[in-house]
Amino acid sequence: MAIGNQTKTHPPTIRAAVAEKRCQTEAVLEHIGEGDDVIVGMFNSEPLTILDALEANAKQLSGVRIHQMFPYRERRYIHGVFPGLRHVSWFLSPANREAFHKDTCDLVPNNFSEVPSLMRRTTRCSLVLVAVSPPDRHGYFSLGTHADYVAALISEAPFFVEVNHRMPRTYGENQVHISQVVGWCEADYPLSEIPSRPVREADRKIAGYVAEGIPDGATLQAGIGSIPNEVLELLSDHKELGVNSELCADGFVDLRERCHHRHPQAHPPQQGHRG
Repeated sequence: MAIGNQTKTHPPTIRAAVAEKRCQTEAVLEHIGEGDDVIVGMFNSEPLTILDALEANAKQLSGVRIHQMFPYRERRYIHGVFPGLRHVSWFLSPANREAFHKDTCDLVPNNFSEVPSLMRRTTRCSLVLVAVSPPDRHGYFSLGTHADYVAALISEAPFFVEVNHRMPRTYGENQVHISQVVGWCEADYPLSEIPSRPVREADRKIAGYVAEGIPDGATLQAGIGSIPNEVLELLSDHKELGVNSELCADGFVDLRERCHHRHPQAHPPQQGHRG
């Protein structure tokens, strides 16, 4: 697999460390004890094969709380099927909303920006489980499509990672070094994409009212959904827009492309900067 080819270029000590910590998925059980608080990545950073292993071996676990924002896939442990596992949601999604209403999982109300500090104060941060890109020659895994609360726990909690060969490598403060990892396993499955909902006429009207109040030079933050994307659709003629957002939805990508073609001399925008 790609890992084997890539590790040939690693310096000897890094290559040895990467090889030493490579293991089967079930090895994660060796790092989870009674009453542990396990932090799991959200959406595409959710390590599918590792969570499969936890459910398959749930009888070995006792009092383990699995903390996660926005789980994308509905799982049996979320519905309380396994007495030793309890799902703690930090942001409800279609995958766990019904379970919350049936009291088979817990919910922690929060502001997104405060989640890392809240997790540090209110949980043991026993182990972080997350999907990553393959390691580079220096022994760094990348969190890929995500740089959220999991990135904030790098160097503060042990990581057990699932290398998904479809996860792209991205750069920034989302790099996990092999020295910060207690073990890693491999997987190969496509990333998920949230389907777009058909735009309603009411969405267009609301977006029009919002766009009217956005001047040139504004700094934008937009979430997920048809209305934010419609607002961004209406900003093609604006100038010197900035982005400071917790995520870059499709509307930002499309706006970037339209502005680039219209103003080819403009510098590419960067998150938190003007472009």
